[in-house]
Amino acid sequence: MDTLTPDETSLSIRSVTTGIVAASLSAVLVAPALVVPAYGRVLITVLLAGCTAAGGRLLAATAVAAGRRDPPAAPPREEWPSVSLVVTAYNEADVLGETIDACTGVDYPADRLEVIVGYESASTDGTAAVAEAAAEADPRVTAVERTAPPGGKASATNDAMAAATGEVVAVLDADQRLEPGAVARAVRWFAGDESVWCVKGRCRGTNPRESLVALVATVERNLVERTEFVARDRLGGFAIFTGGQAFVRRAALDAVGRFDESVLLEDLDMAYRLQRAGGTVRVDPGVVTAERNPVGVSAWWHQRKRWARGGMQVARRYLGTDLLSGPPGIAARVDFAATLGALLTIPLLVLAAPVGALVGWNGYAPPALAGRLWAFVFLAPLAASYATLAVDAREGQRRDAVEYAGPLLLWPYVFVQTQAIVASFLGEFVLRRPTRYVTSASDDTEG
Repeated sequence: MDTLTPDETSLSIRSVTTGIVAASLSAVLVAPALVVPAYGRVLITVLLAGCTAAGGRLLAATAVAAGRRDPPAAPPREEWPSVSLVVTAYNEADVLGETIDACTGVDYPADRLEVIVGYESASTDGTAAVAEAAAEADPRVTAVERTAPPGGKASATNDAMAAATGEVVAVLDADQRLEPGAVARAVRWFAGDESVWCVKGRCRGTNPRESLVALVATVERNLVERTEFVARDRLGGFAIFTGGQAFVRRAALDAVGRFDESVLLEDLDMAYRLQRAGGTVRVDPGVVTAERNPVGVSAWWHQRKRWARGGMQVARRYLGTDLLSGPPGIAARVDFAATLGALLTIPLLVLAAPVGALVGWNGYAPPALAGRLWAFVFLAPLAASYATLAVDAREGQRRDAVEYAGPLLLWPYVFVQTQAIVASFLGEFVLRRPTRYVTSASDDTEG
């Protein structure tokens, strides 16, 4: 697929067309309320029910994830598996050096650790020089040049993984810096339990002060990865790993194959395939990497569109009769279907939301319960965010003081993010545009 940076995309005919199609589809969904008032009331009720359910799920996930859970006891150090840390980079010279240093600086036996740095030869910012210099300076580091045209994260990862020799392979983005104890903690989950095929950790944002976008993205990622992902694992749901930072058994990769290079969310696709093949994905918030979130609106917008459309591509591929039987278990299959089903439903509810104005214009007065439920919907993510920050404080995870203001900006942030989801939905299902991988790296952000 074509690979671009946010700087290579701009307001264009494609953007204008998306806006026109969105407005037209919204009108189609809303117009019946002009002649059938009950239609509008039903839509508003469905929207309220969906938002209430989402708020309740978030609070429940926060409560479940708040408890401590340590990995199994570590085996004797001489029995620790060999580990390959695979880092991919395209025009990320400004962060790649720190990431390589973090990889070589982890607390893990040097004779069982290798770092594979896969870089795109098309990089124009010195990425190649950083990778090659690191390989010359440390025998544990191998630089792998990919000479084909950039084809997205999956193709870069597959190319670099071909050089990996470890029993466990960790996949990292160029700006994800492992904490010293992350590798040793992750491999503990594999010890003595052959059913564990993958371990997903947690990505912690490090730049909340750089912009409002970076601040709220940090709060959002913290909330999702410390609550939603952890709760899914603990309740037997569909365990997700996204955004890089995953440790996978070599044997599991041999069983299910390479990352799929035709979808934009190759890690979600891989999570499904691993669990469909009978493996278990464990989520441990104690396995931490530090990373920078996008600073500018353009880089953030394209990142979220990529994630949303990638999820929709996975939904298109796997939501079907295959989910009637396992593996994984019934709870995980229901959770998978509900999660991706919600992703497909959100754009339609957003486009239909203006019906609320028509319902009010027709003189409809909602019951008092509706007002209380909307208040719950509004407060739930704020309560979950501050509860997650409290859990971090209890566990010794230091947060920047400015992050305590971030939850107050969540709702404007969510509003803009839903527009990215709508744009992704239209591109995937209505306009059927070719898939393009737009990176998160640009002049206003590293990573």
